[in-house]
Amino acid sequence: MIYAIGDVHGEADALREMLAKLPLAPTDLVIFLGDLINRKGENPFDCVQQVIDFDRCRKVCLQGNHEEALLMFLAEGDYSIMTGMSGQSTLDSYAAAGYALTPGDPQSMPESHARFYFQAESWTLPFYITDDFIFTHAGWDLSRPVQQQNPHVMRWGHVRGFETPVMPQRIIRGHSPLPKVTHSKAKHYIGIDTGCGLGGLLSAIALPSEEVFTVKPKSYNPRWYQSSTRPVNE
Repeated sequence: MIYAIGDVHGEADALREMLAKLPLAPTDLVIFLGDLINRKGENPFDCVQQVIDFDRCRKVCLQGNHEEALLMFLAEGDYSIMTGMSGQSTLDSYAAAGYALTPGDPQSMPESHARFYFQAESWTLPFYITDDFIFTHAGWDLSRPVQQQNPHVMRWGHVRGFETPVMPQRIIRGHSPLPKVTHSKAKHYIGIDTGCGLGGLLSAIALPSEEVFTVKPKSYNPRWYQSSTRPVNE
């Protein structure tokens, strides 16, 4: 079985509860769809540490746009992108763990975390494909083969190319928060970002059964979707 977990956005307790809730077997695969950090969650550092430490079965973690933002902060010294992506929670949680992240200085981060953000581990990938599914953080162009996919779209974009798909797999994605796990009308993709870290739930889906698992984070607010506008940077 494959279990895909949607955007976490710093809700470490919710992620811990979700991992305990999933009925994992040693032969299963857990795919984290990215965006472990930033937003309202209080402990992005612990979210990343949980993924690094996870060893109950095989794992894959995709890079989300929020991880890329922190990578730009570390590699290029771009502080503005973190402030624009509600990244202060991430900087604060690393500081509380003893790591004052410095713009332009990747060595200010623990080595294991730097390897995670720079995708230096075998389980850190831009996307993941099986015979039945394509896992991406954000976007995918169904009209193009794998070698023609745009990495920027995978982290920041949307699913497109419905009219002329060249691959039979369904897309499993996060990135775009909605109140519940959502199937596209044309059944080309399933979106599992349910607003964790914005007031919504943390969600996961088992495949191929499509059983959905949810956890209420500390920041849960049942009116979050009605009372807020969609973030500029999802």
